[in-house]
Amino acid sequence: MLPIVRRIAVTVVAALLMAGCAFAPEQPKPPPAVVFTPEMAESVLQKVVAGVGKSGVAGFCSKFARSVGTCEALLKDALGQCLLPGDRPTVKRSVHLPATGTYEETWQLVVQGRTLDGQKYVSDFPIVLSAGAPKAVLGIYWTGQGYGRNMDDPPKYTVPPQNACPRPSNQK
Repeated sequence: MLPIVRRIAVTVVAALLMAGCAFAPEQPKPPPAVVFTPEMAESVLQKVVAGVGKSGVAGFCSKFARSVGTCEALLKDALGQCLLPGDRPTVKRSVHLPATGTYEETWQLVVQGRTLDGQKYVSDFPIVLSAGAPKAVLGIYWTGQGYGRNMDDPPKYTVPPQNACPRPSNQK
């Protein structure tokens, strides 16, 4: 009878040890946070510029801007002034604006270039993470618009081009 008691005791001890060492199923790890880099922001600018060069401005806002309505209003204003993008803009400065309770994480690129008629512009070109991917906020980069979280104090470094529409010959 002693061997049976010993077997039962060993089995109980083994069961208790196993119960205490049972492995919990591995919890799924959350996806790694996307690190939003200036290179990501600049690649968005390059895609937007290439898209304008390839397809023009038709469907531009819905394809490239997160704020489609604002983009369409800016585009309508630009076209009303005969302003079209010319050469590839260059990035003069990149400013990282961290997320706050009100605003998304943003890379604000300051871009400089020339319109199709040769006028210089300097514009803000904000990029945000939209559904985990970087996207242009406004899309329009050639009109010298400023961008800021406090537009009561707009930037003073932007350079908007002048109206490029031909004037009737009787007006000067």
